[in-house]
Amino acid sequence: REINNQEIEMADPEAVLAYVEAQGWGDGFPVIPPTEARVQAMLDGTPLPPAHVVGVVEPRRGEATVEKIAVNAVLAGATPAYLPAVLAAVEAVCAPEFNLYALNTTTCCATPALLVNGPARAALGIECGYSCLGQNGRANATIGRALRLVMRNIGGAIPGAVTKSVFGQPGRVSLCFGEWEERSPWAPFHVRRGFAPTDSTVTAVCATGTQDIADIFADSGEELIWVLAHSIDWIGNNKVLVAKDKGDMLLLLCPDFAHKIARDGIDVPAMQRMLLEWTRTPITRWHRAHWPKLERLGYVEGDVVPLAARPEQFLIAVAGGESGHHACYFCTF
Repeated sequence: REINNQEIEMADPEAVLAYVEAQGWGDGFPVIPPTEARVQAMLDGTPLPPAHVVGVVEPRRGEATVEKIAVNAVLAGATPAYLPAVLAAVEAVCAPEFNLYALNTTTCCATPALLVNGPARAALGIECGYSCLGQNGRANATIGRALRLVMRNIGGAIPGAVTKSVFGQPGRVSLCFGEWEERSPWAPFHVRRGFAPTDSTVTAVCATGTQDIADIFADSGEELIWVLAHSIDWIGNNKVLVAKDKGDMLLLLCPDFAHKIARDGIDVPAMQRMLLEWTRTPITRWHRAHWPKLERLGYVEGDVVPLAARPEQFLIAVAGGESGHHACYFCTF
C-alpha cells in the first residue's frame, strides 16, 4: 500500500521492517505489519471501544487509546488474547506514582518489569519457570515489547532525542514474566496485595536491571536471607540515590530458595523485616569524602545508611527454574 507517498509492499517483511525503522517506530527487531485487518482482530481481544483512553503516556503526553495500543501490539507480534494484559500494563505505568516521565527521560537504564499473576498466566501461556525472564515464550516477549513500543510511539521515548539512558538494557525490549504460584510456599504475590486468587493482575515495577544472586553455602533460611540482603545493599545501587522511603525493590526467589526459607518458619513479612534490618549499610563502606554529602541529603542514621524505610518496600515473588540456587534482584529506579 501507499504510505506518505511511498509504496510499501506489505507482503515483503524486509520492506516493512525497513520502513518501520526509517520512521523510528521500531526497536530493531522484525515486526508484524499492522494492517487494518490485523488491528481489527487485535481489537476483538477486548470489549473496550477503540477510542477509549487507557492512559496518558509521558513525556509526550500522548493519549494511549485502545486502538493505538492495538497497533503497537500487532507490531510487537502479540495475539488478540494478550491485549488485556498489554492494556493493564499501559494503565499501570501511566499511573502518576509510577513516574513514567522520569523513566522515559532518565540517564538511568530503568524499565518496567511486568509481573503477571492469576489464571491469565496459564490462559496466555506466560512463562513462570525456567528462563522466564527471556528466551522462553511468545507471551512474555510480546506483551513486554508491546508496552515498550507504546512508550516509544505514543509517549515519545526515542533513544538519544528524549530517552537519555546512558546504556539502556536488554529489558528495554521486553521484560514480562509470571509468578510460579504453584511452586511458592506462600500466598501469591497479588493475593498478598489484596486481590483474590481468581483475579488476573499485572504489576509494573520500575527496574534498573536484573542482578543474579547465587548461593550454595546457606543451610538455613536465615543464612540465605543474610546472603540476599548483602547482595542488594551495594553502594552503587540506584536505590541509594533516592530517599529511603521512595521506591520498591523486587526480589524473585527460585522455588528452592523460597522453600528453604519457608521450611524454617520464615514467612514473607518476617523476611521483609530481616531484609530491612540487614540492608542498613555501614557508612564506612562509602569513601570518607562522600559522608558529608550523604548526611546533607538526610540519608544517614547514626553510622548507617538504610536502604529502605519500610519492610513492605521489599517485594517478594517466586519464579524461575527448580534446578538452581539463584535469586534475581530488580533494583528500583
